[in-house]
Amino acid sequence: MSSAGDPAVEIATAKTFKQMSGKEKLSYIKEVITVEPLIACYIMPAILAKPALLVLEFEKACRANLALNDTVCDGIIASEQDIYPEANARIQILISDVHSWQLPIQSVMPLILVLFLGSYSDRHQWRKPFLLLPLMGELFAVTGCILSVIFMKYWPLELHGFLQTIVPSFFGGQTMLVMAVFAYIADVSTLEMRTLRIGIVQIVMNACVPIVQSFSALLFNEIGYIGCLLIAGALYLFGIIYGVFWIKEPKRPQKESKKSLLADIFDTKHAIDTFKLILTKNAGNDRVFIVLLLAFLSWNIVEYTSFLTANTLIHLVGTIIAVPLFTKILKLHDLTILLLTFLDKILANIIFGIAKDSVLMYVAAAVSLVTGVTAIGIRSLATKVVTENDLGKAQSLFGIIEAIGPAVAAPVYNAGIYTHTYDLLPSAYFFFSVIMYAIYVIIIIYMYIKYRRQASKENQTTVEMTGETNEAFEKEKGVPMSDLQITHM
Repeated sequence: MSSAGDPAVEIATAKTFKQMSGKEKLSYIKEVITVEPLIACYIMPAILAKPALLVLEFEKACRANLALNDTVCDGIIASEQDIYPEANARIQILISDVHSWQLPIQSVMPLILVLFLGSYSDRHQWRKPFLLLPLMGELFAVTGCILSVIFMKYWPLELHGFLQTIVPSFFGGQTMLVMAVFAYIADVSTLEMRTLRIGIVQIVMNACVPIVQSFSALLFNEIGYIGCLLIAGALYLFGIIYGVFWIKEPKRPQKESKKSLLADIFDTKHAIDTFKLILTKNAGNDRVFIVLLLAFLSWNIVEYTSFLTANTLIHLVGTIIAVPLFTKILKLHDLTILLLTFLDKILANIIFGIAKDSVLMYVAAAVSLVTGVTAIGIRSLATKVVTENDLGKAQSLFGIIEAIGPAVAAPVYNAGIYTHTYDLLPSAYFFFSVIMYAIYVIIIIYMYIKYRRQASKENQTTVEMTGETNEAFEKEKGVPMSDLQITHM
């Protein structure tokens, strides 16, 4: 841990929390709680401002770009699109055109940055700057959006779109934050504690969304654009201040490079080294799932939203229960955790595939209780199979694959499976997922057997040399990186 040598922390860890003095409690809290508040300060304002920013796009297109009168714009913003179908169609086209160039740029820029900065953070043992940059980018974006509201009729939608999404992408966005967070957690956690710490971070990320989502639209109706954006900006600013004064670098930064800063960061050799850690990822099929629910099961958007909320809460509760159960009570290896979660995925997908009514859909969601732990197990395992000098690169690669994965999976699930099986079996893609998960289960079992054999051999060597078993070493041992390459789904 970052302050393992701190006497106050060493004393605190030998006592219960109630027995600690005020200074010891503060040291202990500072040791345990690190990046979690910062993550909350990044996710919560984004969700809080989302309804306001969605409506702002419509209003910008209507008032600034099309210069329509207030009656028409007020009606469209109040969801009276049926009264002004022609104006609404023009607005939709404008927004779609802006999104067509927004999405590629805001996706590509963070990928380029983390490709180089992940390696840079490993070489110089810097994590903190890359935790703060995404929040700074969002703070600039919020400031730009406030100015865009002030100059409602003068700044066009295109400028607003640039300020809202392109500006923060130059600071790395969520892709960089996730890379830095999990690399930092790996730095400050022991191997035994790493899965639990990563699980806590994932729970914080998952919990922030439904909590803020539940009141964000109502809050926007009450306080408007400026109010929501000011609160969002205050949360980003608090996150930056918290990061600057509370989060400490886990290791002393190294400055051995004689290159200039930019030359050192954008060194293509190190970008190539990152891809040597390549892991494969299987993305989901959310859009096909939505179409199936809305069309095949004749659900309306309200029913789908209710199911989505229930499914999210089930996975959140499952993750909260499963992470401490698997890691602290049962003390399961990451591979065992992954095996359980993929078996759960198989069972849930089978039920989803045979579901003909709403009841079975909710049953399947309930069965998939622990599937949310999959990402935690994979990320935890990935931090244990690379050296400390490669943690940032590994997390960078995770971010890259997570960003491009849906682009690969979507055509497979949509054009490749769903459109060809809709008439015969609309839920066929669920069974395709079952086959894929079954393959992963076989791979995980193979990896676990290989890991046990390797651990047994190394333990036997220790016995021969010392005459004693080294159980601690066996527990801490990871699996070879070459074996992990085919398990990141």
